[in-house]
Amino acid sequence: MKLMWIKMKLARAQLGIFILVALLQRTPVVKYVLQFERALSAPVAKIVKMTTWVATSMGLFHATAGATTYQINPASPADATVGEGFSLVFDITGTPSAASSWRVTGDIPPGLSIPGLVGNNINTEDSVAIVGTPTTAGTYNVIAQAWNGSNQTRQTTTATTITIVVAESPLPDPPTILRKPSSTRVPMGGRAQFFFESSGVVDSVQWLKDDVALAGETGQTLIIQDASPTVEGVYSVQVSNAAGSAKSDGGSLTIDDAATADLVNLATRGLVGAGGDIMIGGLTVLGGSTKTVLVRGLGPQLTADGVPGALADPELKVFQTLFDETPIRSQLLVTNDDWEDGSNADELATALTAQNKPLVADSKDAALLLTLNEGVYTFQLSGAGGTEGVGLIELFVVE
Repeated sequence: MKLMWIKMKLARAQLGIFILVALLQRTPVVKYVLQFERALSAPVAKIVKMTTWVATSMGLFHATAGATTYQINPASPADATVGEGFSLVFDITGTPSAASSWRVTGDIPPGLSIPGLVGNNINTEDSVAIVGTPTTAGTYNVIAQAWNGSNQTRQTTTATTITIVVAESPLPDPPTILRKPSSTRVPMGGRAQFFFESSGVVDSVQWLKDDVALAGETGQTLIIQDASPTVEGVYSVQVSNAAGSAKSDGGSLTIDDAATADLVNLATRGLVGAGGDIMIGGLTVLGGSTKTVLVRGLGPQLTADGVPGALADPELKVFQTLFDETPIRSQLLVTNDDWEDGSNADELATALTAQNKPLVADSKDAALLLTLNEGVYTFQLSGAGGTEGVGLIELFVVE
């Protein structure tokens, strides 16, 4: 008789577990199970209550019961693009206790990662994030499974698959040339410098002389030193990106020993603010030839000289005013943040020393050595990142 009673208890417990699972899954099976209630001495509600502890201790109170929901933002499948920042967060709700660890397997897109993931395990009670900048297009499936104990212990949920679809980066529009290099005249042994202006994404620059590419000349400006008849010609520039390229019209370089130019010097010190409150100085080159100038934008050097509140990291920008009888706009010619970062850093260092204006190695001061055609120019001094402080613009005529 005692054995029969034990069998009846086990039968009730098993039926209770089945009812509990069916209730949480909200399936039609429930209505059929309820028909057996009269055959038992305890009602369904009592059996469910009695067996909840049994089911929980057996590890059945998890996602298979249908009460667990994965929260994925953005929803799977999530779209990403090569070269663009991406972030996806996932978590779980509807469990008796919060997740304490996760098993993450599958294919995480190259360039993305899960902070805190060691092997396939991450211990956290917070949401799990997949972040980074994808580098390779494709469809990737990341499989996540939560546990309510650390290091994937105790009860678990059924796994879910998170799909991330990474698309190729869209091609930009081809670049366009806004202003070609200007023609210039310099005396024998002089220095010439060509500038240009373009719009759009520019991945590469190539300077040409008489439509032939100049080896190694791929910078934002073209500098020609020790001018001689062999360098006379027509200079142009070609800019390219993945979508295409654009080539400018040419500007001529002519050797002319009679060419002269006049210059107005400048030296300005003051408070450099942000936005519209940056420091702006101007100069004018007159005559038919070029003039080579040395420009310094100082901050750390002022600190070394005892000036309080100086700019920590000054940045120089040089613009030329363009005219069509009246000024129409300004063209950005060149920029410099740290003086040693320019393409002609060695030449610049020599010029600074020759003018008895050397700058300390590795300093954040800015400087440029420029050869300017006849025209009107402005020099803008600002603090990198919008910082403010006392700054100084100095300009010296080199030749």
